[in-house]
Amino acid sequence: MDTIAQNELKKMLIFSYERVERDKEQVNKINVFPVPDQDTGSNLAATLKGIKINVEDKEFNSISELSESALDGALTAAQGNTGIIYTGFLAGFFPEIANETSVDVKKLGKAFEKGFERARDSIQNPKEGTMLDVIQAFALGVKESEGKDIVKAFYLGLEKANQALLDTPNKLEVLKKAGVVDAGGLGFLMILETFLDTLREQEDPFVIKSLNKEEIGKLKRFVQILSNRYEVVALLQDGEYSEKDVKSRLNHLGNCLDVIKIGDRTKIHIHTDDPYEVRDIIKQMGSIENLRIEDMAKEVTGEESVEKVSIGLVVDERAGLNAKIIEHYQIEVIPLRISWPEGETIVGENVCQRIKGAKKEGIASKPKIEPINPEFFFESYKKQLDKFEDVICIVSSARLSNNYEAAVKGRLMLNPRQREKVYVIDSRNINAGQSILILEALELIKEQRRAKEIAIKLNNVVSKIKLYCIVQKSDWWNKEKKNVFWFSKAKPEIRYVLGEMKNGRLVKMEALKTNDFADFLFGKIEKDAKKEIQEGKKIRAVISHGDNIEQANKLKANLKTLKRVEISFINITDPVTSINACPESLLIGWILR
Repeated sequence: MDTIAQNELKKMLIFSYERVERDKEQVNKINVFPVPDQDTGSNLAATLKGIKINVEDKEFNSISELSESALDGALTAAQGNTGIIYTGFLAGFFPEIANETSVDVKKLGKAFEKGFERARDSIQNPKEGTMLDVIQAFALGVKESEGKDIVKAFYLGLEKANQALLDTPNKLEVLKKAGVVDAGGLGFLMILETFLDTLREQEDPFVIKSLNKEEIGKLKRFVQILSNRYEVVALLQDGEYSEKDVKSRLNHLGNCLDVIKIGDRTKIHIHTDDPYEVRDIIKQMGSIENLRIEDMAKEVTGEESVEKVSIGLVVDERAGLNAKIIEHYQIEVIPLRISWPEGETIVGENVCQRIKGAKKEGIASKPKIEPINPEFFFESYKKQLDKFEDVICIVSSARLSNNYEAAVKGRLMLNPRQREKVYVIDSRNINAGQSILILEALELIKEQRRAKEIAIKLNNVVSKIKLYCIVQKSDWWNKEKKNVFWFSKAKPEIRYVLGEMKNGRLVKMEALKTNDFADFLFGKIEKDAKKEIQEGKKIRAVISHGDNIEQANKLKANLKTLKRVEISFINITDPVTSINACPESLLIGWILR
């Protein structure tokens, strides 16, 4: 075999997970460096699983496509020193071959060399006697091989990698005392063996004879004092800091600091005695996609070691969340009941199209929004408490509905012990503005913050959220000419009105003479946030519309030109907003961060 292409590389990635997953306990048992927490095999398997999930059910037309998916899976799933180092290896390995249609021996050796360099650079203080030695030895073996046969080159590389692994106790005293080789190095050697198995396409697995159980080492009773007992692993989005900058900001807080950045996502690993200070510093450098805090002292003794924040959300339907967010975060949404003039009661219906039909049919009176019964909140709290330790309920403005009052009454229906676990927040907003507060809550949950702390922070954030809405002046469904909305007294020639949420109420700001809502809202937000954006702040926004997707998409495109905007999602307006503001409404909730 002279070359390998993306199909062979894909198999190598998938089968390496299966091998390490099968033998991870062999790796765990000899894990004494940098701390004897016996999880190196599990961490490496978790990282490889993330890669497998990201590539196994996809078809790739190039190595570039494969590498993009593999790196994304590794970065998302990477755990522990070993997982971060392996991700760093891939971050150096794949770019070297990404633009190739096939890889020969020379290119493969260069890719492994670049992988070693990137893995080494991901570590704050790289040492000899670790996984890095095995990676480097294999790269040198492949580069030194003669001829074009990749399988032969792999044999030579494995021979050198195996020797490097067996030599690790001579380079690290901690390994020598324990009578073991480096656990991460063993894990990487297993990956290399699997790579070769895939290339040889034989059923009998290849095993290096010198790598037997006796030479791997029998783990002695070995206790190491943990000066930094907590392991923090975080994945950061939209981080603008370099790997070097991240290391400089965290280095004083612990050891075993590994940082790997791919695109705008950064994976961080550190052992520390100050996990929450680490978390808060990481938060300043970007948005936390996920964060894990583990007490390694508990892990060694077999106790529950991973700190878990278990918080469920309850919201009313006025939030206008999309289905993906609701499903992913298991959010309990209390639907609104709509009573139509013809006597039909609908729950959870997208009413925009129906309102348009009602307009054409000349319906005399608008549908009625039924108040939410406190028992619905009570039942939702119980469901969430069956799954989560605590519950945060975020409802639409108390000045516009009875939802907050009903949520509080529903909480009082719980027993005293359950009641203490439920926090009710008045968003003082609706729809896209309420969604922004919910997104802030989800981010705080991902940061491993406790429910009480989150509730306090959310109450402080409420006043910072803005909601603009453009609606059509219309009294078409009320023949008696009664007020149907907050702008109904506008002059007859005015068709559209800009509203803003202030202190929990919608306030008319100005009349519009244009029907290009997207350009108008963009101009207003750009003006309002210009100074803050220049100072480096970002905008998080949610857009909703009354069956006006063209203007919603245009507003999103306009905002993207600012380059410091995150559009979380676009969705149709909730039933209440649809009834009052349809059919041409456009709303945006946003916050400067």
